[in-house]
Amino acid sequence: MKKLTVKTGLSRIRAKLFATLFATLVLFIVLITVFSAPVLFRTFSYQTYKRLSSVAEEVNFRSPTSVTYYFDLSEIASVNNASFELINADGTLSYSSDDGSAHSSSHFSSSSSSGSFYSDLQPTASYHYAADFENFDILRKVASNTEYFVYSRELDTGETIHVYSEVADVEEIVDVSGKVYSTVSVLMIIILAVIFFLLVTRFTKPLVEMNAITKDMAKLNFGRKCGNYGKDEIGELGESINTLSNTLDSALMDLKEKNDQLEKDIELRLALDNARKSFINNVSHELKTPIAIISGYAEGLCEGISDDPKIIREYCQIINDESQKMNALVVELLELSKLESKSQPFTPDYFILGEKVINLLNHLSLLFEQNGITVINNVPESLECYAQQDKIEIVLKNYITNAVSHCNGKKEIVIDYKDKGQLYEISVFNTGDHIADHDLPELWDSFYRADKAHGRKENRFGLGLSIVRSIMENHRCGCGVKNVDGGVIFTFEISKDSGYYEKNK
Repeated sequence: MKKLTVKTGLSRIRAKLFATLFATLVLFIVLITVFSAPVLFRTFSYQTYKRLSSVAEEVNFRSPTSVTYYFDLSEIASVNNASFELINADGTLSYSSDDGSAHSSSHFSSSSSSGSFYSDLQPTASYHYAADFENFDILRKVASNTEYFVYSRELDTGETIHVYSEVADVEEIVDVSGKVYSTVSVLMIIILAVIFFLLVTRFTKPLVEMNAITKDMAKLNFGRKCGNYGKDEIGELGESINTLSNTLDSALMDLKEKNDQLEKDIELRLALDNARKSFINNVSHELKTPIAIISGYAEGLCEGISDDPKIIREYCQIINDESQKMNALVVELLELSKLESKSQPFTPDYFILGEKVINLLNHLSLLFEQNGITVINNVPESLECYAQQDKIEIVLKNYITNAVSHCNGKKEIVIDYKDKGQLYEISVFNTGDHIADHDLPELWDSFYRADKAHGRKENRFGLGLSIVRSIMENHRCGCGVKNVDGGVIFTFEISKDSGYYEKNK
């Protein structure tokens, strides 16, 4: 299968698909980056809320009557990394984890008194979406411009606890997380872009190839085929394109063959039409002369041109001779018509060709003597063949009489044979002048005579070789003529047995 070479211009779908996926990826990451900070901040706010509420729960769980109460409170603040303070019911500070000491309390005497940290805090509009949990808020200390997460609730002791955690701690975590996420996002974009490109290339390669193949199909080039793209819809599409390509190729080849055959039929019809016109002209020409002669002499007899019996007999003999020539022409025309129309059945059989040649030469021996011709027969008397006996006799007679008409010089005719496997080649050679090269192909046409000097007086009308050609075509054997040293040789082929016709039906 021819390897496909796909131009860059044909991979537009690859570029579009990759650009779409890449843009979607970038947009997705950008959206995550934009919304990650608020989401992260709210997430960490919730974690802070849970942490601060657990601190308050642990403090509530401790008993104020315990001698280790304040030590436990200090440990809770340290372990949870949170600051908190306890406020009495009257609003006075009971305990602050910042200095780890008790102030005024109903459980312990106060060593000192100071304002609560909570009283210095004021509401702020920052991150209001991240503080919508129960007992949870974000407050700002104006003096230090510091914001705090504050969790407040009433304890079982009647005191109120305020647990603090700086917002800056969460902001720092969110900031670090954002930077880490941005770095990871860039790396993910690069990695995923490579992965997307490979996937898109693998996915679109069959489509690009099929696009190139269908363009070739549009140009009636069906040599390129789709490869095996798997068992999915793309693979099925490739198989369908191959099937379509083969079907179109077969249909076009069939159409081309029919078109070629039609052109041949048209050419043949034109040739037959021309041949018909030429045939009619030739027949008219051949009949015109004898008819004119017969008409002239018959008219003379009717007018009583002479009372001399000898002259009258001569006129009648001329009329008879011309009638015989016309009859010979009609007989040959009928024979040629039967052969060309194949109206007679083809019934070959075995016969002794050598005996047929000897009998024909004996029959024509007087003709040879009258023309002073020496005949040499090299065909074995026992040579057997398989053909139509009467038709082969016509071929031999036409060849030999034709040789007699053109024999000169040494005045010698040689009849020979050659073994060609399934066939014998029979040849008839006569000494004499060569046939002009331009006349050789025309000899087999009806009414064609290369030697215009011979003709009427020998009752030759140019149909003999046409009859030979038709007989040989019916036998599916060849015939030919060529100039050789000293003269001209005519040949024809004949089958040895019936097996030849079985193979050449």
